[in-house]
Amino acid sequence: MKWFTNLTIEKIKGKFSKSNTSTESVHFEKGKELYFANQFQEAIIHFDNAITSGLYYEAYKLKGNCLQKLDYHYNAIEDFDKAIEANPLDFSNYYSRAVSKKAILDFTGQIEDLHNAIYYYRKNSILENSILRSFENDLLFAKMKIEGLTKNAAEIARIPSLEIKSLIRDSLHLIKQVKLKNTALK
Repeated sequence: MKWFTNLTIEKIKGKFSKSNTSTESVHFEKGKELYFANQFQEAIIHFDNAITSGLYYEAYKLKGNCLQKLDYHYNAIEDFDKAIEANPLDFSNYYSRAVSKKAILDFTGQIEDLHNAIYYYRKNSILENSILRSFENDLLFAKMKIEGLTKNAAEIARIPSLEIKSLIRDSLHLIKQVKLKNTALK
């Protein structure tokens, strides 16, 4: 997950290195400072102020990360939904939402988000095998949990359909395609 935090930090630094001192950027910068100092409750307040002032996408993303760290996964999912709505091509938003869905045991949602994260990640110009391994590990973990649910009679109502199992297979296939493409480029 460290790779993900570093990637988010780099994207944010790049976007706001030339930012002005407007109200939303002041709140956003203070929120980032508090976020990196692991003061998540205080950071959320500043991100909310930045969102109210008009700085949406990155503030929703970091606010969602803060909420994840505080184990408020339902609220984090709402913020990642808004970040995805603002930028549906950013794979990291789908991955973050998948992490929260895993925490609330929504394996179907987790797998769907992982599939979307892989789909959009493969469109990046720079592909890292460590990120692909994280996707693959998360998918395999979800697959094991789903197979475990099928063995537990009390959880029969929560067993995902064959569509989800085929989505796992398709997602793993996408990862293999990306790895092959990445190997061919090197």
